[in-house]
Amino acid sequence: MLMEWIEALTLGVVQGVTEFLPVSSDGHLLVFQQLFAWLTGSGRSGAENLFFDIMLHLGTTCAILYHYRGPVRLGIRGLLTDDPEVGPDFRRPMVARVLGLALVATLPLVPFALFLKDWVDGLFESQVAAPIGFLISAAALALVSLKTRGPDGHGRGPSETTWLDALVIGSAQMLAPLPGVSRSGTTIVAALLLGLSRVWAVRFSLMIAVPAVLGAVAHEMKGAIEDPSRLGLTPERVAQTLVATVLAGMVGYVAILWLIRVVRSGKLWYFSVYLVGLAVLVLALVTAKGGGSDGSGSPNALDGPAWRSGADVPAASGPLAPGDDLDRPDAPRP
Repeated sequence: MLMEWIEALTLGVVQGVTEFLPVSSDGHLLVFQQLFAWLTGSGRSGAENLFFDIMLHLGTTCAILYHYRGPVRLGIRGLLTDDPEVGPDFRRPMVARVLGLALVATLPLVPFALFLKDWVDGLFESQVAAPIGFLISAAALALVSLKTRGPDGHGRGPSETTWLDALVIGSAQMLAPLPGVSRSGTTIVAALLLGLSRVWAVRFSLMIAVPAVLGAVAHEMKGAIEDPSRLGLTPERVAQTLVATVLAGMVGYVAILWLIRVVRSGKLWYFSVYLVGLAVLVLALVTAKGGGSDGSGSPNALDGPAWRSGADVPAASGPLAPGDDLDRPDAPRP
């Protein structure tokens, strides 16, 4: 029981730290879940882990809303009233424009959910997909760091952002479900390459995360209400989830401040170096254990038959036992 609380609190901190940094929070969550499964000799089903992860995302989404509580309050005020004291950036036409840009950026997720999800699911049978995703993210961050090095110039703000810009950024968000690819990383990189200012790139990236996360939370809550036993929602587990969610939100708020500072300083390459090191480490572990692309036969694979049937999970032979995944396409990305 104590180890379950330690795991829940640890995952809350991991989610809070990595959700807004361009390093793929879901990949980090699953790595730590695998480590705890290895330490305890048992693991949870994919459905249980997914529900827990999405609740953690709800906590970090609340951190977004809290951090931008001032602009949100002014935006609502400007949208609903004609108060002359509201600045021009928060009057009805501008607020409606920003909401429209966010809607356009969200639209590319619809065809992904309808047509591409099964294809992405297949990528998670490969043990090398996640480290390759880390390397892709690292390359993108290094590229944008070279392009935007130096002080922040006169990048475009909300009024200069076009509908095509929003569509391109939203299309970049479609890469987030790929193993090891960060949602926040792909969207911020796309925004910066399009010439958006650093502050607005971060703000827009965080803004379009809110509807995606809230949609996933609504879906998971529906399943929890219909069949709580499937998710292992005992009173103790519910308490662990609530505490970890609050902790993720508190840590996530600090991570937002860190992200803004790093992007403003043009030092995204820090995360590029980190992702390269992480990819090399994971590839080394997979190679040492003779890993390959056939993860479907492993009883420890999150999408494998053992998880789907609710069978008991054999003790893993190591922190990255063959067949384990490093990220999931079903959860929202940073």
